[in-house]
Amino acid sequence: MFYNKQLMGLDLGSYLIKAAQLQKKGKGKYQLKKFGFIPIPVNTMVDGSIMNTYEMNDAVKTLLAKERFRDKFCSIAVAGHGIINRVINVPKVSQQEFYNALKVEAETHIPHDIKEIYFDGIKTDIVEDGRDRVILIAARKDLIGDFIQVVSDAGVKPMSVEIDATALANIFELNYPEEKDKTVAVLNIGASKTNIVVMSNGNVRFFRDVLTGGNFITEEITRRLKVSFQQAESLKSGTHATGDSILPNQVEEIIADVAKNMVSDIMRVFDYYTNTNPEDSVAKVFVTGGTTKSFTFMQALQSTLTIPVERMNPFKEIIVPGQVLSREEVEDYSHVAALSLGLALRRMDEQ
Repeated sequence: MFYNKQLMGLDLGSYLIKAAQLQKKGKGKYQLKKFGFIPIPVNTMVDGSIMNTYEMNDAVKTLLAKERFRDKFCSIAVAGHGIINRVINVPKVSQQEFYNALKVEAETHIPHDIKEIYFDGIKTDIVEDGRDRVILIAARKDLIGDFIQVVSDAGVKPMSVEIDATALANIFELNYPEEKDKTVAVLNIGASKTNIVVMSNGNVRFFRDVLTGGNFITEEITRRLKVSFQQAESLKSGTHATGDSILPNQVEEIIADVAKNMVSDIMRVFDYYTNTNPEDSVAKVFVTGGTTKSFTFMQALQSTLTIPVERMNPFKEIIVPGQVLSREEVEDYSHVAALSLGLALRRMDEQ
Protein backbone atom coordinates (compact mmCIF):
# COMPACT_ATOMS: atom_id res chain seq x y z
CA MET A 1 0.00 0.00 0.00
CA PHE A 2 2.87 2.36 0.80
CA TYR A 3 4.11 2.25 -2.79
CA ASN A 4 0.67 3.16 -4.13
CA LYS A 5 0.45 6.44 -2.24
CA GLN A 6 0.51 9.76 -4.04
CA LEU A 7 3.67 11.85 -4.08
CA MET A 8 3.59 15.48 -3.00
CA GLY A 9 3.81 17.70 -6.08
CA LEU A 10 6.49 20.39 -5.63
CA ASP A 11 6.63 23.06 -8.35
CA LEU A 12 9.81 25.13 -8.07
CA GLY A 13 8.88 28.22 -10.05
CA SER A 14 10.84 31.40 -10.65
CA TYR A 15 8.31 33.57 -8.77
CA LEU A 16 6.40 31.14 -6.55
CA ILE A 17 7.03 27.71 -5.09
CA LYS A 18 3.84 25.65 -5.04
CA ALA A 19 3.09 22.37 -3.24
CA ALA A 20 0.07 20.08 -3.58
CA GLN A 21 -1.02 16.78 -2.10
CA LEU A 22 -3.80 14.61 -3.58
CA GLN A 23 -5.60 11.50 -2.36
CA LYS A 24 -7.02 8.89 -4.75
CA LYS A 25 -10.78 8.54 -4.31
CA GLY A 26 -11.97 5.72 -6.54
CA LYS A 27 -11.32 5.23 -10.25
CA GLY A 28 -10.03 8.43 -11.83
CA LYS A 29 -11.10 10.61 -8.89
CA TYR A 30 -8.86 12.65 -6.63
CA GLN A 31 -9.36 14.79 -3.55
CA LEU A 32 -7.15 17.70 -2.57
CA LYS A 33 -5.49 17.18 0.81
CA LYS A 34 -3.22 20.23 0.90
CA PHE A 35 -2.17 23.12 -1.30
CA GLY A 36 0.04 26.13 -0.66
CA PHE A 37 2.55 28.49 -2.21
CA ILE A 38 5.19 31.02 -1.22
CA PRO A 39 7.03 33.74 -3.19
CA ILE A 40 10.79 33.58 -3.64
CA PRO A 41 13.26 36.46 -4.14
CA VAL A 42 13.86 37.71 -7.67
CA ASN A 43 16.64 35.82 -9.53
CA THR A 44 16.56 32.81 -7.19
CA MET A 45 15.58 30.81 -10.27
CA VAL A 46 16.60 32.04 -13.74
CA ASP A 47 15.79 30.33 -17.06
CA GLY A 48 15.03 27.05 -15.33
CA SER A 49 18.28 26.96 -13.30
CA ILE A 50 18.63 27.47 -9.54
CA MET A 51 20.88 30.48 -9.01
CA ASN A 52 20.58 30.77 -5.21
CA THR A 53 20.34 27.39 -3.50
CA TYR A 54 20.12 28.95 -0.03
CA GLU A 55 17.04 31.05 -0.87
CA MET A 56 15.35 28.16 -2.67
CA ASN A 57 16.07 25.73 0.15
CA ASP A 58 14.81 28.18 2.77
CA ALA A 59 11.61 28.82 0.77
CA VAL A 60 10.85 25.10 0.43
CA LYS A 61 11.34 24.57 4.17
CA THR A 62 9.18 27.59 5.02
CA LEU A 63 6.35 26.51 2.70
CA LEU A 64 6.24 22.92 3.96
CA ALA A 65 6.27 24.07 7.58
CA LYS A 66 3.68 26.80 7.02
CA GLU A 67 1.20 24.49 5.25
CA ARG A 68 2.06 21.50 7.49
CA PHE A 69 3.06 19.14 4.72
CA ARG A 70 4.27 15.99 6.43
CA ASP A 71 4.90 13.81 3.39
CA LYS A 72 8.60 13.22 2.88
CA PHE A 73 8.45 12.00 -0.74
CA CYS A 74 7.77 14.30 -3.65
CA SER A 75 7.68 14.72 -7.40
CA ILE A 76 9.47 17.68 -9.03
CA ALA A 77 9.81 19.01 -12.58
CA VAL A 78 12.42 20.81 -14.63
CA ALA A 79 12.09 23.00 -17.75
CA GLY A 80 13.78 25.82 -19.61
CA HIS A 81 16.99 26.14 -21.59
CA GLY A 82 18.65 23.21 -19.77
CA ILE A 83 16.19 20.73 -21.28
CA ILE A 84 16.94 19.37 -24.74
CA ASN A 85 14.15 17.82 -26.78
CA ARG A 86 14.25 16.31 -30.25
CA VAL A 87 11.50 14.65 -32.29
CA ILE A 88 12.99 11.39 -33.56
CA ASN A 89 11.89 8.05 -35.03
CA VAL A 90 12.67 4.89 -33.10
CA PRO A 91 12.27 1.28 -34.30
CA LYS A 92 9.12 -0.40 -32.99
CA VAL A 93 10.36 -2.43 -30.04
CA SER A 94 8.96 -3.82 -26.80
CA GLN A 95 8.84 -1.64 -23.70
CA GLN A 96 11.76 -3.62 -22.28
CA GLU A 97 13.90 -2.81 -25.34
CA PHE A 98 12.76 0.82 -25.62
CA TYR A 99 15.46 2.25 -23.33
CA ASN A 100 18.33 0.69 -25.32
CA ALA A 101 16.81 1.86 -28.62
CA LEU A 102 16.44 5.35 -27.18
CA LYS A 103 20.05 5.33 -25.94
CA VAL A 104 21.31 4.71 -29.48
CA GLU A 105 19.32 7.72 -30.72
CA ALA A 106 20.40 9.88 -27.75
CA GLU A 107 24.07 9.29 -28.56
CA THR A 108 23.36 10.55 -32.09
CA HIS A 109 21.08 13.52 -31.38
CA ILE A 110 22.25 14.94 -28.02
CA PRO A 111 25.41 17.15 -28.04
CA HIS A 112 26.70 15.83 -24.71
CA ASP A 113 28.52 12.74 -23.52
CA ILE A 114 25.82 10.15 -22.78
CA LYS A 115 27.39 9.64 -19.33
CA GLU A 116 26.75 13.29 -18.45
CA ILE A 117 23.01 13.34 -19.12
CA TYR A 118 19.74 11.80 -18.03
CA PHE A 119 17.42 11.01 -20.92
CA ASP A 120 13.95 9.62 -21.56
CA GLY A 121 11.39 9.55 -24.33
CA ILE A 122 7.70 10.31 -24.82
CA LYS A 123 6.02 8.03 -27.33
CA THR A 124 3.53 9.82 -29.55
CA ASP A 125 0.70 8.09 -31.42
CA ILE A 126 2.37 8.64 -34.81
CA VAL A 127 4.10 5.89 -36.79
CA GLU A 128 6.30 6.81 -39.79
CA ASP A 129 7.74 4.16 -42.10
CA GLY A 130 7.20 1.51 -39.45
CA ARG A 131 9.02 3.51 -36.77
CA ASP A 132 7.51 5.21 -33.70
CA ARG A 133 7.74 8.98 -33.49
CA VAL A 134 9.23 9.78 -30.09
CA ILE A 135 10.09 13.02 -28.29
CA LEU A 136 13.60 12.50 -26.94
CA ILE A 137 14.24 14.50 -23.75
CA ALA A 138 17.62 15.03 -22.11
CA ALA A 139 19.09 17.12 -19.32
CA ARG A 140 22.55 17.43 -17.84
CA LYS A 141 23.04 15.45 -14.65
CA ASP A 142 24.42 18.50 -12.84
CA LEU A 143 21.23 20.47 -13.57
CA ILE A 144 19.01 17.68 -12.23
CA GLY A 145 21.40 17.26 -9.31
CA ASP A 146 20.91 20.89 -8.26
CA PHE A 147 17.14 20.40 -8.02
CA ILE A 148 17.43 17.11 -6.17
CA GLN A 149 19.98 18.55 -3.74
CA VAL A 150 18.03 21.69 -2.84
CA VAL A 151 14.85 19.70 -2.19
CA SER A 152 16.67 16.96 -0.27
CA ASP A 153 18.35 19.57 1.93
CA ALA A 154 14.85 20.79 2.84
CA GLY A 155 14.05 17.34 4.22
CA VAL A 156 12.03 15.99 1.29
CA LYS A 157 13.13 13.19 -1.04
CA PRO A 158 12.36 13.55 -4.77
CA MET A 159 11.13 10.18 -6.03
CA SER A 160 10.16 11.41 -9.50
CA VAL A 161 11.76 14.04 -11.74
CA GLU A 162 9.87 14.95 -14.90
CA ILE A 163 9.42 17.91 -17.21
CA ASP A 164 6.79 20.63 -16.92
CA ALA A 165 5.18 19.46 -20.16
CA THR A 166 4.23 15.99 -18.88
CA ALA A 167 2.90 17.39 -15.58
CA LEU A 168 0.71 19.82 -17.53
CA ALA A 169 -0.47 17.05 -19.86
CA ASN A 170 -1.41 14.84 -16.91
CA ILE A 171 -3.50 17.47 -15.10
CA PHE A 172 -5.17 18.53 -18.35
CA GLU A 173 -6.10 14.95 -19.23
CA LEU A 174 -7.63 14.44 -15.79
CA ASN A 175 -9.77 17.58 -15.97
CA TYR A 176 -10.75 17.67 -19.65
CA PRO A 177 -11.44 14.10 -20.86
CA GLU A 178 -14.02 15.51 -23.30
CA GLU A 179 -11.17 17.15 -25.27
CA LYS A 180 -9.25 13.92 -25.76
CA ASP A 181 -10.18 13.44 -29.42
CA LYS A 182 -9.10 16.96 -30.41
CA THR A 183 -5.70 18.52 -30.98
CA VAL A 184 -5.28 21.12 -28.25
CA ALA A 185 -2.46 23.26 -26.89
CA VAL A 186 -1.91 23.85 -23.19
CA LEU A 187 0.04 27.01 -22.32
CA ASN A 188 1.50 27.62 -18.89
CA ILE A 189 2.55 31.27 -18.97
CA GLY A 190 4.66 31.77 -15.87
CA ALA A 191 7.03 34.44 -14.62
CA SER A 192 10.12 33.59 -16.68
CA LYS A 193 8.98 31.04 -19.25
CA THR A 194 6.01 29.72 -21.18
CA ASN A 195 5.45 25.96 -21.47
CA ILE A 196 3.67 25.05 -24.71
CA VAL A 197 2.32 21.49 -24.96
CA VAL A 198 0.42 20.14 -27.98
CA MET A 199 -1.75 17.10 -27.29
CA SER A 200 -3.80 14.90 -29.59
CA ASN A 201 -5.77 11.74 -28.86
CA GLY A 202 -4.55 11.90 -25.28
CA ASN A 203 -0.87 11.91 -26.29
CA VAL A 204 1.79 14.60 -26.07
CA ARG A 205 2.80 15.24 -29.68
CA PHE A 206 5.06 18.25 -29.21
CA PHE A 207 6.29 20.63 -26.54
CA ARG A 208 8.47 23.69 -26.40
CA ASP A 209 9.58 25.99 -23.56
CA VAL A 210 9.73 29.64 -24.64
CA LEU A 211 11.86 31.84 -22.38
CA THR A 212 9.40 34.72 -22.14
CA GLY A 213 6.95 35.24 -19.31
CA GLY A 214 5.33 37.71 -16.96
CA ASN A 215 8.67 39.06 -15.73
CA PHE A 216 9.18 40.64 -19.15
CA ILE A 217 6.04 42.70 -18.57
CA THR A 218 7.14 43.62 -15.04
CA GLU A 219 10.60 44.65 -16.21
CA GLU A 220 9.14 46.84 -18.97
CA ILE A 221 6.81 48.55 -16.46
CA THR A 222 9.84 49.11 -14.22
CA ARG A 223 11.85 50.59 -17.09
CA ARG A 224 9.17 52.85 -18.56
CA LEU A 225 7.52 54.09 -15.37
CA LYS A 226 10.66 54.25 -13.18
CA VAL A 227 9.23 52.15 -10.34
CA SER A 228 10.61 49.22 -8.34
CA PHE A 229 10.14 45.62 -9.47
CA GLN A 230 7.71 45.03 -6.58
CA GLN A 231 5.65 48.12 -7.50
CA ALA A 232 5.63 47.00 -11.13
CA GLU A 233 4.31 43.57 -10.10
CA SER A 234 1.46 45.25 -8.21
CA LEU A 235 0.71 47.55 -11.15
CA LYS A 236 0.66 44.57 -13.52
CA SER A 237 -1.82 42.65 -11.38
CA GLY A 238 -3.96 45.73 -10.72
CA THR A 239 -3.50 45.54 -6.94
CA HIS A 240 -1.45 48.74 -6.69
CA ALA A 241 -3.34 52.00 -6.12
CA THR A 242 -1.93 54.25 -8.82
CA GLY A 243 -1.20 57.86 -8.00
CA ASP A 244 -1.66 60.87 -10.29
CA SER A 245 1.77 60.28 -11.83
CA ILE A 246 0.92 56.73 -13.02
CA LEU A 247 -2.37 56.25 -14.85
CA PRO A 248 -3.96 52.80 -15.30
CA ASN A 249 -4.04 53.25 -19.08
CA GLN A 250 -0.23 53.71 -19.07
CA VAL A 251 0.16 50.30 -17.42
CA GLU A 252 -2.33 48.66 -19.78
CA GLU A 253 -0.49 50.07 -22.79
CA ILE A 254 2.80 48.58 -21.61
CA ILE A 255 1.20 45.19 -20.90
CA ALA A 256 -0.44 45.17 -24.33
CA ASP A 257 2.86 46.04 -26.07
CA VAL A 258 4.82 43.26 -24.36
CA ALA A 259 1.93 40.81 -24.68
CA LYS A 260 1.97 41.20 -28.47
CA ASN A 261 5.61 40.12 -28.59
CA MET A 262 4.95 37.19 -26.24
CA VAL A 263 1.98 36.06 -28.32
CA SER A 264 4.13 36.30 -31.47
CA ASP A 265 6.57 33.82 -29.90
CA ILE A 266 3.68 31.46 -29.13
CA MET A 267 2.31 31.75 -32.67
CA ARG A 268 5.73 30.91 -34.12
CA VAL A 269 5.70 27.65 -32.14
CA PHE A 270 2.20 26.84 -33.45
CA ASP A 271 3.34 27.61 -37.00
CA TYR A 272 6.33 25.29 -36.56
CA TYR A 273 4.07 22.50 -35.32
CA THR A 274 1.67 22.95 -38.25
CA ASN A 275 4.54 23.04 -40.79
CA THR A 276 6.00 19.81 -39.43
CA ASN A 277 2.57 18.19 -39.00
CA PRO A 278 0.63 19.36 -42.08
CA GLU A 279 -2.07 16.78 -41.44
CA ASP A 280 -2.85 18.34 -38.05
CA SER A 281 -3.49 21.74 -36.47
CA VAL A 282 -4.32 23.09 -33.02
CA ALA A 283 -8.10 23.45 -32.63
CA LYS A 284 -8.21 25.03 -29.16
CA VAL A 285 -5.87 26.63 -26.64
CA PHE A 286 -6.09 26.24 -22.85
CA VAL A 287 -4.08 28.68 -20.75
CA THR A 288 -2.86 28.80 -17.18
CA GLY A 289 0.01 30.40 -15.25
CA GLY A 290 0.42 33.56 -13.19
CA THR A 291 0.58 35.88 -16.20
CA THR A 292 -2.95 34.92 -17.26
CA LYS A 293 -4.29 36.78 -14.24
CA SER A 294 -3.71 39.98 -16.23
CA PHE A 295 -6.93 40.92 -18.04
CA THR A 296 -5.01 43.01 -20.58
CA PHE A 297 -2.66 40.12 -21.38
CA MET A 298 -5.59 37.74 -21.88
CA GLN A 299 -7.26 40.27 -24.18
CA ALA A 300 -4.10 40.45 -26.29
CA LEU A 301 -3.83 36.66 -26.43
CA GLN A 302 -7.47 36.13 -27.38
CA SER A 303 -7.51 38.90 -29.98
CA THR A 304 -4.26 37.81 -31.68
CA LEU A 305 -4.79 34.06 -31.84
CA THR A 306 -7.34 32.89 -34.40
CA ILE A 307 -7.94 29.77 -32.26
CA PRO A 308 -10.48 29.64 -29.39
CA VAL A 309 -8.78 30.34 -26.03
CA GLU A 310 -10.05 29.10 -22.66
CA ARG A 311 -8.65 29.41 -19.16
CA MET A 312 -7.72 26.01 -17.77
CA ASN A 313 -9.15 25.08 -14.39
CA PRO A 314 -6.78 22.51 -12.82
CA PHE A 315 -9.26 21.91 -9.97
CA LYS A 316 -12.18 21.17 -12.36
CA GLU A 317 -12.46 17.44 -11.65
CA ILE A 318 -10.71 17.42 -8.26
CA ILE A 319 -12.74 17.22 -5.06
CA VAL A 320 -11.77 20.23 -2.93
CA PRO A 321 -13.07 20.12 0.67
CA GLY A 322 -13.99 23.54 2.06
CA GLN A 323 -11.60 23.12 4.97
CA VAL A 324 -8.68 22.78 2.53
CA LEU A 325 -9.57 25.65 0.17
CA SER A 326 -12.63 27.87 -0.02
CA ARG A 327 -14.42 28.43 -3.33
CA GLU A 328 -12.83 31.88 -3.55
CA GLU A 329 -9.36 30.42 -2.96
CA VAL A 330 -9.90 27.75 -5.63
CA GLU A 331 -10.75 30.51 -8.10
CA ASP A 332 -7.87 32.75 -6.98
CA TYR A 333 -5.25 29.97 -7.02
CA SER A 334 -6.31 28.10 -10.16
CA HIS A 335 -3.89 30.04 -12.38
CA VAL A 336 -0.83 28.93 -10.37
CA ALA A 337 -1.80 25.39 -9.30
CA ALA A 338 -1.60 23.36 -12.53
CA LEU A 339 2.01 22.13 -12.36
CA SER A 340 2.00 21.16 -8.68
CA LEU A 341 -1.31 19.30 -9.13
CA GLY A 342 0.03 17.53 -12.22
CA LEU A 343 3.10 16.45 -10.26
CA ALA A 344 0.90 15.31 -7.36
CA LEU A 345 -0.78 12.79 -9.69
CA ARG A 346 2.43 10.71 -9.53
CA ARG A 347 2.52 7.70 -7.24
CA MET A 348 5.41 6.06 -5.41
CA ASP A 349 5.27 3.09 -7.83
CA GLU A 350 5.63 5.38 -10.89
CA GLN A 351 9.18 6.61 -10.27
